[in-house]
Amino acid sequence: MRNFYEVNGNVFFKIEKYMNEWENFIGIYDKNGQEKKGAAQSLGSHVQKLWKNFNEDRSQLDKHYMETAIGLQAYISSFLLPNIERVFSLLVRDENIFALESQLVTEKDELIITDFGCGPLSGSVAILTLIEYILSQNSKLVAPKKIYIYAIDRSEKVVEVGSKFIKNSLISESSIFIERVTSPAKILKKSDIALCINVFNEIPEKHRLKTLKSIYDMSNEGALLLIMEPGQEEHAKALGTLRDHLIETATDCEIISPCAHKKLCPLAQNTARKDWCWFRHAWNPPVSLNLIDKFSKIDHHELNFSYLFLQKNKIRSAENYFARCVSDEFPLDLKGNKAQFDYFTNNLSSGEKEEFIEMAQYEGGLQKILLCTQSGALESAFVIADPEQKEYRRGRRIKEDSELYMRAKERI
Repeated sequence: MRNFYEVNGNVFFKIEKYMNEWENFIGIYDKNGQEKKGAAQSLGSHVQKLWKNFNEDRSQLDKHYMETAIGLQAYISSFLLPNIERVFSLLVRDENIFALESQLVTEKDELIITDFGCGPLSGSVAILTLIEYILSQNSKLVAPKKIYIYAIDRSEKVVEVGSKFIKNSLISESSIFIERVTSPAKILKKSDIALCINVFNEIPEKHRLKTLKSIYDMSNEGALLLIMEPGQEEHAKALGTLRDHLIETATDCEIISPCAHKKLCPLAQNTARKDWCWFRHAWNPPVSLNLIDKFSKIDHHELNFSYLFLQKNKIRSAENYFARCVSDEFPLDLKGNKAQFDYFTNNLSSGEKEEFIEMAQYEGGLQKILLCTQSGALESAFVIADPEQKEYRRGRRIKEDSELYMRAKERI
């Protein structure tokens, strides 16, 4: 399943209706379905300004941008669907979906979702879509009788819009209940799934751990916690640091992904490395979002993010793996570069050196990737430049018996 909006919901939530609600709200088509070019151009201009404030100059970002009609419309038009797809695409992967299934093994009167910094409830929509997808794929799983969502956000207006989209897309009116609260301290029911989507980067660093810990503590045994942040250096490294602090202080906190270990993050804020832990997802944005992108000059075909997916007292274990690839492939030009060749082959046996030379002479040469391993260390590895070697792309898990052509002898 590549795109969230292709899921056919038939238990709680009709995704097709949700998409219609979204299109009606952004208002770039008339009642006959014809494009309103002026409206789309104007909206695209506001989206472009909002995007620049998010990504280039946060000091210019109005904290109350979603309290204005045009600010809210701009955000909903360009950011809502990609945020839903980020969460959906991540959790639907084999390594993560088992955790969602663990919430549906036995019937529950209520499935409690805590959506912190929810905005228009993009994270909750992704979970609702995932539940519909999972139930359609596995007849042995049991739908909860009701889904209860704590929508935690200071903006009443944006929660109202997001809630309206959901309520107008329900299959049964009494199946999903949404309650807006302004703080995690006001949660009264322990959660089964807690979401923190693109929110900690907007909170002062000194308050992040305390806030996260309060959300974690108000969760049931076996509860899931997803933190997702922009895939940018500052925010990804800050998430690595927050991860380390939570693991040190939280009871029974187990990492489902992306980490292959629970040791200190080798790419957190206190490390000297310029690398950071982030991932990407390619999808097919719907036609209306492509139109907004055309006028805002933003490309949403590839979505970047950093994340941490946890479970309290992990119920089922994912497949063990040796490492995760945390870099793109980049070329090593060893032909004619004796110093670099000597550096990489210094500790190799004669047989390994011959293999290395043979690899280096292969058409396209060698590529280098960075692995985050079970030991908590970063390790370089070499692969032949071959586009068919999908196993080694950023974000992929690497099994211990994987046919890596050769791992570097030095630790980075």
